Amino acid sequence: MAARLLTEPEGYELLRRSGIPVPPFGVAQDADGVARIAQDIGFPVVMKIVSPDIVHKSDIGGVVRGVHDPGEARAAYRDILSRVKARVPGAAVRGVIVEKELPHGLEILVGGKTDPTFGKAITFGLGGTLVEVLRDVSIRLLPLGREEAREMVREIRGYRLIAGYRGEPPKDEEALVSLIVSAAEMFAKGGISEFDLNPVILYEKGACAVDARMYQGGEAPPAGPRKIHCALAPEIFTPESIAVVGASGDPSKVGYAVFRNLLAFPGRLYAVNPNRPEVQGKKTWPSLGALPEPVHLAVIAVPARLVPGIIGEAGRAGAKAAIVLSGGFGETGEAGKALEREVLETARKYSLRILGPNCLGIMLPHQGVNTTFGPITPRAGQVAFISQSGAVIATMVDWSVPEEFGFSAVVSVGNQLDLGFEDFLFYLGNHPETRAIVMYIEEVKDGPAFLESVERVSAKVPVIAIKSGLSAKGKTAASSHTGALAGSHEMYLAAFRKVGITATQSLREAFLLAELLASEGYPAGRRGIVITNAGGFAVFASDYAELYGIDLVDLRPETLAALSAFLPAGWSHGNPLDLVGDSGVEQYARVFDFLIRHQEFWDIAFIVSVPDAVLDPTQLAQEVVRFSRNTKKMVVGCFLGGASVASSVQILRAHHIPNFGDLEDAFRVVGRACGVKRQGAGNPGQREDIQRG
Repeated sequence: MAARLLTEPEGYELLRRSGIPVPPFGVAQDADGVARIAQDIGFPVVMKIVSPDIVHKSDIGGVVRGVHDPGEARAAYRDILSRVKARVPGAAVRGVIVEKELPHGLEILVGGKTDPTFGKAITFGLGGTLVEVLRDVSIRLLPLGREEAREMVREIRGYRLIAGYRGEPPKDEEALVSLIVSAAEMFAKGGISEFDLNPVILYEKGACAVDARMYQGGEAPPAGPRKIHCALAPEIFTPESIAVVGASGDPSKVGYAVFRNLLAFPGRLYAVNPNRPEVQGKKTWPSLGALPEPVHLAVIAVPARLVPGIIGEAGRAGAKAAIVLSGGFGETGEAGKALEREVLETARKYSLRILGPNCLGIMLPHQGVNTTFGPITPRAGQVAFISQSGAVIATMVDWSVPEEFGFSAVVSVGNQLDLGFEDFLFYLGNHPETRAIVMYIEEVKDGPAFLESVERVSAKVPVIAIKSGLSAKGKTAASSHTGALAGSHEMYLAAFRKVGITATQSLREAFLLAELLASEGYPAGRRGIVITNAGGFAVFASDYAELYGIDLVDLRPETLAALSAFLPAGWSHGNPLDLVGDSGVEQYARVFDFLIRHQEFWDIAFIVSVPDAVLDPTQLAQEVVRFSRNTKKMVVGCFLGGASVASSVQILRAHHIPNFGDLEDAFRVVGRACGVKRQGAGNPGQREDIQRG
C-alpha cells in the first residue's frame, strides 16, 4: 500500500496528541470562515491550502503569510484557491488552514524515516529552505532516549546558534530535547512511515512545530531479529576434515589454487574430481558420497549449474557446512536468484550451512586453513576481517605481508545466501585469537540480527567497519527533506553508532585502528603526552593533536621540576617533551619511569623517535616494551624512518605494541579511538594478556 500524505490539520492533531507544540489553527471552506478563524486566533496569521495532492504548497502559491485583518484573510483565501486551480488542476481541496504566525526564531528540522534494513530513525538539524544544502544533521536509530537526543543536538556544527552566539541569548535546549524525544515516541508507535517537522521554531523559551509533512502507511519495516546461531558453523572455523569439490591439477582452474592452498591443512584433506585419478599428488574421489567419512567442510569450486546437486550430495553424505566459491548466482540476475533459492532449499533440507555463493572463502592462519584461491596466505595475528568483496580481501592480504600485519580470520561472505555478517560476528566475538574485527560492507541482509549480534560482540572486542556507497550517484528523489538527508549510507552510519561500531573512511585507517585497539584497547581519555628527540616532529605532534582531538596535557610546576632534575638543560620544558637531539635511550627510560609512577595525569603516550647517531632504536624499542608492560595506559610507538628503524619496529610488533610510521596517522587513528561511543569493549586493563606481551 502506498503511503498517504496527511493533510496539515491531520498532522497538527497528531503532533498535539503526542505532546509536541503546534500553533493555534483552524480550517475553513469559505472566505468568511477563514476571516472568523483568523479573528479568533489573533492576527497576524498564515494561510495554507489543505490538499492531499499537494506536497510543496509554497511552490504553487498555496501559502500566504503576514495576513493582518479580516479583509486580507478573505482576499488571501480567494487568491490561494485561484492559484491552486490554475497550477494544479484537479487537485482535491479540503479547505484552507489558518494558523497563528509566530515570531522569528531559530529554524530547526526534526524528521523521521523508515529504512528497509534497520528500521526507524530520527533526523535532527538546522532547518529552513537550505536544510539539504547545509546538511548539518544528526541521525539516530530508534529507540531514542533523552541523553541520546541531547547528544544529537550538541553534535551538529550549528549548535553554537542554540547555545548562544555573538551576543545572542541561548535558545531553550531542554524544550528542543523534549520535542525530539516526543517525536521519536510518536514515530515508534507506528502508523507514520516518514515525516518532516520543518521548521520547528526554537525560542529562548519553548519550541513550536509550524509545518508538518507526514506520511501514513507504506511502511516496510525490517523483520524482527532472527535467531542468531551461537554454534552456527563450528565446522567452518574448526574443521577436522575438508573436501574440495572441483579440485584440479590445471593451474588455470580455481580448484587448483584452492587445493594448493589447503595442502598445508593439518587435518584430513580430500580431493573430489570424478574425471582424474589424482590431483597435485593426492588421490581423488568421484563424489562426496564416496569419501571414507562424512567431512566437516565441503569447499565447492564447480560451475553454478552443478552446485544444487553438489549441495544435495553434501547433505546426504553428512557434511555440516559448505563454502560455495562459484559465481553465477544472484549477482547475475533472475536466473541466478532462482538457482540460489534451489541451493538454499536443498541446504535447509539437510541442515547444511552455506557460506557464499560467489565468495572467496575463508583463511584461518592460526589453524593452517586457507580455502581461497588467492595467491597469498597471510600471517597469524589478532584482527579478524569480514568482507563482502573478495577483491578487497585479496588486496588487503597482499598489503598485509610487507606490513607484517596478521589476521586471526578472514571471511568472504559473498552473496550471504545463508550465513551473513551477523553470524560470523557472533562467532568471532568469542574467538580466542580475535582481539578486533574489521568489516567491509556493501549490504547487510538482516539489519535487526546484525545489530543484535554487534551489540553482543562490541562488549567484548572492538568492531570497525567501512561502508561503501557514500556517493550520491544513483540516489532517487526523496519525498521529504528527511528522506533526502537520511539516505542509505547515512542510515548505515547511524546503525553503526547505535551499537558501537567505529566507521572509517578507508581500509588502511580501519586496519591501523584495529591494530591499535587489538593491542591497547580503548584509551581511558584524551589526555596525551608526547616524548620525542626531534623538535620538528614535536611541532607536528602539537598540530596533529589539536586537529584530531588529543588534549596535550599541561605539565604542572612540580612535574616540570621533577623532569628537569634528570633531563638535559635544553629540553622543551613542556608537552611535547622534546628531549633534544643528542638524548639517548637513558633519557627516554627515565621519563618512562616517571610516567609509570605518575599515571594519574595522562591517558595516552606517543613515543616519537627519528634516526639518530646517538640513540639506538632497538634499545629504545625494548624500553618502550618495558614501559607498556608497567602501565595500563595506551602506549603508541611512532618510530619514524625506514631501514634504520625496521628492527625496532619488529620488536614492538612482537610485543603487540602498535607503531605508526607516519606521525599524522598516529594522531588521526588515536583520535578516532577516543571518539568512539563504547559498549564496554576493550577498555585499558582488560587485555593485559595481549597488551603486556
